[in-house]
Amino acid sequence: MSWIDAALIGFLVTAVFILALRPVAFAIGFVDRPGGRKGHQGIVPVIGGVGMYLGLVTTLPLLAEPMVGQTAFLVAGGLLVLVGALDDRFDLPPSVRLVAQATAALIVCLGAGLVAENLGNILFFGDIALGPLALPFTVLVIIAVVNAFNMMDGLDGLAGGIGLASLTAATLAALVFGDGAGASLGFVGIAVVLSFLLFNFPMVRNRKVRTFMGDAGSTLLGFAVVWMGLKLAHGPTPVISPVTALWLAALPIFDLFISFVRRIAKGQNPLHPDSEHLHHILFRAGFSVRQVALIMTTIAFLVGITGVLSHRAGVPDGVLFFGLILIGITQAFTVRHAWKFASWLRRRRHVEGKVEA
Repeated sequence: MSWIDAALIGFLVTAVFILALRPVAFAIGFVDRPGGRKGHQGIVPVIGGVGMYLGLVTTLPLLAEPMVGQTAFLVAGGLLVLVGALDDRFDLPPSVRLVAQATAALIVCLGAGLVAENLGNILFFGDIALGPLALPFTVLVIIAVVNAFNMMDGLDGLAGGIGLASLTAATLAALVFGDGAGASLGFVGIAVVLSFLLFNFPMVRNRKVRTFMGDAGSTLLGFAVVWMGLKLAHGPTPVISPVTALWLAALPIFDLFISFVRRIAKGQNPLHPDSEHLHHILFRAGFSVRQVALIMTTIAFLVGITGVLSHRAGVPDGVLFFGLILIGITQAFTVRHAWKFASWLRRRRHVEGKVEA
């Protein structure tokens, strides 16, 4: 089956499962209720992640060119979705989630052979081999990206939009550099995320069927993105450099790192949630939920595409690496001066509103 047909089937299957699971979610209490840090209105079913996974598991076996390690991908992804769904329903301890993520990462490394053996020529004196550190480093990278996307799931349409941007950039890389199997996975992934966004992106017409992805969905998204990055950079036939793969998910990765540093500096548990992420800053600055989702998705897409096209143009790994660091510093500075930045944005939007009036 061609990727076009597979993507269409994945889109439809995901939508059907989300609709079919809604009454089940209400019946068993698999829902998100407003209150505390949750500012949404009404009771919302948390079955988006399950729906997306069922879309993938139904569609991927139909592809004419199955990817190497496909079984490992589905098993590891299924584990993350299962534990994420249990966490959505019963609020599991962080240690349980971490063990599940580490297990999924080992399935990827040992079952699919996707291990980051080197960091590329990021310091201009040759490839940096990881040697015996390759396996633990790869496991840490997978866990980090999975949790990075989990932290981005703070507003309607946000995690889905950023996941869509990352998968689109990765799919473009697969197409440009001739990885057919990677492109097929990318197109199916894009299709199931788009299908979910029909029920999640903030719009008037979907309020009656609004659905959240939950931890099951955000961890699945992060897993799909990090799988694509590892496959393209460290698969049997690598087509991009390791640093280029980081550009695919730069925004959520830096968000995770900045959040951990901020919380540790305050003497807090690094896994303790707060409201000081970049998307919270934009929301406090007066942007609507829809605008924040669109802004963050656009930034993530532009960063990912810039990395891919720069690699295509022959930009050295070292330049890409330090460019990535510059993006991280800019993001950290913005978050560090959150209140000033939010106030500046509010004033600017107020002035522009007066001018337009």
